[in-house]
This record gives sequence, C-alpha cells and structure tokens, in this order.
Amino acid sequence: MATRDENEFNPNDLYDQFPSGAEEGFGFNEGFNEWVRINDPTLFTEEARRHPVIAAFLEAPFSVNYAQFKSSRQETEYFIHKPVEAMTGRLPKLIRGRIDGMPDEPKIATLVMNHHYSLARLITRSLVVEDGQDAGQLIHKQGDAS
Repeated sequence: MATRDENEFNPNDLYDQFPSGAEEGFGFNEGFNEWVRINDPTLFTEEARRHPVIAAFLEAPFSVNYAQFKSSRQETEYFIHKPVEAMTGRLPKLIRGRIDGMPDEPKIATLVMNHHYSLARLITRSLVVEDGQDAGQLIHKQGDAS
C-alpha cells in the first residue's frame, strides 16, 4: 500500500489555480464567501424577537449560518473539498468568518439540493446548523431557473 509523503499530490495547488471570486465581482463586498449567523438576535427587530417562534429560534441550542459562493472559483473549491477549513475560519483570505460555535474538528453531514445541476458557472449557497459538536449542511446549487 502506498504511503503519502511530502512529494505527493497537494490538492491546494489545484484549488489555487481557480480564479478568485473577488477578482470577478463575487467577493466579500458583493455578499459572497462570508459566513453570517442568521439566528443572531441583533438581526431581528424588537417586535420580531417578541414573536414566540422567532424567540424560540433565537434561543435554540444551535446556530444557523449562511454563505454563498460562485461556482468554479477558488473559494468554492476549498468550501466543497475542505469544508472544515472553510467553516472554521482557517482560510481568512478566501472565506471570511466562521460557523458560529463550530468546533475545530466537527462532523459534518451534507445534503445537496439540485445535485443534478452543474456547478460550473452558477451560485452555490450553504445553510449550516451546528450545535457545538456536529453540523448539518444544506447546499443549494443554483439551477438555470433559480
């Protein structure tokens, strides 16, 4: 059985060959490549926080986080192939922030919606729920009609 040594294939070299989304209008300023906690109470009005369902959502024992990425870009390649690094703040030049509460070595379950669509040119969106130990991720691949 082959063993891995320092001279073997490094996938980062491949991911780094993709263009950066920021160079093509898909960067932080355009709302891409950044994790934002959605169940952050500061994002809701006082009136909304008084609604019992919203209050329960904001007090739930997990965080809900969102990010979007432009397909076939450097940030997306890391997000898809190295999700732990992409979700835990280990790629600050490419992906801003981290999943709030995500442990450094999480278990991540992933469901991909519209998996039959190509990732070659569209937008990939991610919704992640984490509870401090594990994470569930729903990836939505944009289709031609989305």
